[in-house]
Amino acid sequence: MLDRPVPLGILLTAAALSLAAYKTFALGLSPADAVPVRSWRVTVSMSLSGSDSDVSVRTYLPVNDDRQRVFDEVGDTGGMNFESTVDLDRVGRWTGASVRGERSFTHMFSVIGEHVRYEIDPTLAVPDAHPSELTEHLEATPEIQSDSAEIAAALEEIRPADASVLALLTAIHQRASALESRPFKGTTDALTALRLGEASCNGRSRLFVALARRAHVPARLVGGIILENGTKRVGHQWVEAWVAGRWVPFCPTNGWFAEIPAHYLTLYHGDRAAFSRTADVRFDYAYKVRSRLVPPPGLLDAWGGHPLNVMNVWDAFQRVGIPLNLLKIIVMIPLGALVTVVLRNVIGLEMFGTFLPALIAAAARETGLLWGLIGFLIVLSVTALARTALTRYSLLHAPKMAILLVVVVTTILGLTVAGVRLGLFELAHVSLFPIAILAITSERFCILWEENGFGRAGSMLAQTLLAVSACYAVMASLALQVLFLGFPELLLIVIALSLWLGRWTGIRLRELWRFRLLLDARKGAS
Repeated sequence: MLDRPVPLGILLTAAALSLAAYKTFALGLSPADAVPVRSWRVTVSMSLSGSDSDVSVRTYLPVNDDRQRVFDEVGDTGGMNFESTVDLDRVGRWTGASVRGERSFTHMFSVIGEHVRYEIDPTLAVPDAHPSELTEHLEATPEIQSDSAEIAAALEEIRPADASVLALLTAIHQRASALESRPFKGTTDALTALRLGEASCNGRSRLFVALARRAHVPARLVGGIILENGTKRVGHQWVEAWVAGRWVPFCPTNGWFAEIPAHYLTLYHGDRAAFSRTADVRFDYAYKVRSRLVPPPGLLDAWGGHPLNVMNVWDAFQRVGIPLNLLKIIVMIPLGALVTVVLRNVIGLEMFGTFLPALIAAAARETGLLWGLIGFLIVLSVTALARTALTRYSLLHAPKMAILLVVVVTTILGLTVAGVRLGLFELAHVSLFPIAILAITSERFCILWEENGFGRAGSMLAQTLLAVSACYAVMASLALQVLFLGFPELLLIVIALSLWLGRWTGIRLRELWRFRLLLDARKGAS
């Protein structure tokens, strides 16, 4: 049962819904507009060692096109001169006169990619002639030997009876994809890849282009990198074929046909080297990549400086270097706390800590629910054993808790190292667990075990794990994340519901089940 409605709760709910309605109908914001997008921060780190000589380094830098947006571009020239030129591709060039010793320089940018898929008309035939500007994409080169008799024979082996462009490119894609994979160890030309039956991405792509050109379909190589968190020195190559007046992407290495994923970063077009530099100079480079969630492009411009622009909060986080992931966790924790209140006050679950389930569920966002629960149990068990061992020393509470904190930290570090070594990277993220709360929970678990036995302590632990799972299910909901990120004023409804539940005076659902026989007996007597 509940007492009469709380007027403050009604006012808070009305205020939240009014603000949400105003933003939806007056400002034109929908929850979909507030969905964060994944961006990639790329740092191209370069270094060279000169001996009082003139030096030059050249590489390709990304440009905006219909599927990738480049922004926040900065560079540290390290005392070198920098210039960039743009034709089809953008070339960055660093030069220095009479350079002696080590020079390090970087170029950084952020990029948001889009997954694009093209539909090829199955009735489209290979044209008899192409525009003159495509001639170079039909010619043989020293690495793309489309005029070779072996390439011609390979094409005839796979040429489909259906003369359409779609059927032809499908057969060529399958032939290039069928090559055995091997690590990148330098340039592999099309003919070598065909003869060996194996190649890295550049050999597969050159074979694709050679077969396509032999079939009178203009094709070219595309160079770039696959955006993944970490550091890499190897780029990636794929293919574009000219179909119905546009360049259509294919990647025989990773199986993409007439589509390109969002994490492919295009840097240049053609059969080129990603880097070139002055001869007889020691040179090294690396791409350092990390992902982050950012506000949708254009949302800030659409709303401008409006005080209800959710971008104001997001932009503040971005300016101080706090990832949007953290904002998402902060916004969702009150929902986890509300779930805990319902489980405790309405259902009647008994659990450790007031809001421990919500905090563990928030930390388990990186580990996943299963490894989060496993990590929680491991830390709790090790710390409980340590606490039991300390009882013989009759320590005061504060020193004992300090030791338990050390045990918790050591256990978490051990799990992180073990997770990395075993390839269980989800388990490695237990380092995000709230350390002090784990120590206090272990202390309470041991006390309950000592005073009431393991059955009681184990039961409360099981109910805590159930509460963690429920909180995780709610907090991991993408729909709720999008809704509350776009309309954070809905948190007022969480306060209203907490006020409402705070006046709960009825019997808990768990007690209804516990005393069901007694209640049935009373009904029978009446």
